[in-house]
Amino acid sequence: MSTLVQSKSNNITKAILSVFSAGAFFFYSFIQMTLFSTETMKGYFMDKLGLTTIAEFGSYAGMFLYGTVLLLLPIGVLLDKVSVKKVILGMALLAVVCVFGTAYSTNVTLSMGFRFLLGIAHCAAFMAPFRLAPRWFPSSQLALVSGLLVTFAVFGGWVSGAPLLLLLEYYGGETTMLINGFVGVFILILIGVFVKDAPEKETNETTEEGLTLFEGLKLAASNSQNWLAGLFIGLLNLSVLLLGAVWGTTYLKFVNPAFDEVTYTGIIGMIFIGTMVGSPLCGWVSDQLQSRKKAMIGGAVLSLAVMLLIMFPVSTSATYFYIVFLLLGIITASQTIGYPVIGESNEDKVLGTANGLSAVVLMGIGAVGQPLFGWLVGYFGGNDSLSSEQLQTAFQSAIWVMPIAFIAAIVCAILIKETFQKSED
Repeated sequence: MSTLVQSKSNNITKAILSVFSAGAFFFYSFIQMTLFSTETMKGYFMDKLGLTTIAEFGSYAGMFLYGTVLLLLPIGVLLDKVSVKKVILGMALLAVVCVFGTAYSTNVTLSMGFRFLLGIAHCAAFMAPFRLAPRWFPSSQLALVSGLLVTFAVFGGWVSGAPLLLLLEYYGGETTMLINGFVGVFILILIGVFVKDAPEKETNETTEEGLTLFEGLKLAASNSQNWLAGLFIGLLNLSVLLLGAVWGTTYLKFVNPAFDEVTYTGIIGMIFIGTMVGSPLCGWVSDQLQSRKKAMIGGAVLSLAVMLLIMFPVSTSATYFYIVFLLLGIITASQTIGYPVIGESNEDKVLGTANGLSAVVLMGIGAVGQPLFGWLVGYFGGNDSLSSEQLQTAFQSAIWVMPIAFIAAIVCAILIKETFQKSED
């Protein structure tokens, strides 16, 4: 009996080390994606590369997302065709080289190339942990594990803020980037030592002849679960991409002009804190309910309710907005339940392709959502020449895109088929 318990304990340890060592790359890549979240880091790179306008810097920083969006599906297919560990090792090595290259480069074109390659590496960092998780963990734990992986990644976004700012102030930009690079080396070692493609008993099963590229794409695209889960994740993620990343402080500015910049930033930061807390919490709730569908519907409905409290506030105090933005982050983190839905809805041989397809959908929603909101503000009359009251009206009209997105997420959750497997071997 003791041998059996010890064997089970060893398997759990191996599962945690394998999946979360891959998750460490997700964390590291998230730091690179959000590297310019502070004005100090932006200023350092603008001076270093001789960039004189915000538009020029925007083009430079945006190369990361270009690489990610363009290569999501090909990297997903690659994860089905090649050892996941080999892909992660190769992409992590590429990321580390690019970070060191960025530390030393003063050439804009070369540095943009590094950003583009970092974006490509992010595809593997984003998808590989969710590719491995269904192999190592049972369905009863999969939502919690997915939530923890997202929390790990979002923590990387926090690290790129205050901690990197502290390093910048003490050591300067080049030394900070070198430290960034050595963190990547450490994570590369973790991946090499701990990541395994599958438990030993399944290793032989994964060596069977795979599908052709066309067959894999056809199988993934014909599964409505992949489209619905991708839409669900992307629609709830708009709270982060619209309010958290771009328009939140602008919206709050017109809701309560008395707030100072520190207050605006603190309130918006609650979305990210809420996401970190809510991701494992929502996964745990789904596992306890033994239902993906119920948790997804509940999360989308509650997200809609909280969004309406933001749009029609019962108070304009800072405390009120701190609370509702925290709740928004916690509840919209139910988007993470979409990842185990994809994992439980596809055969292992096509799971990487399915993850890539869903990622294109959710990233596409963000790519459309950010400029769409700005266009809607202009459409409803928002421009610099208007009074504060008129601008506030324009923003309040444009923000309706959020509840509409959450209603669409509810529809997706209703249409999704239950995937929770109640019987485990």
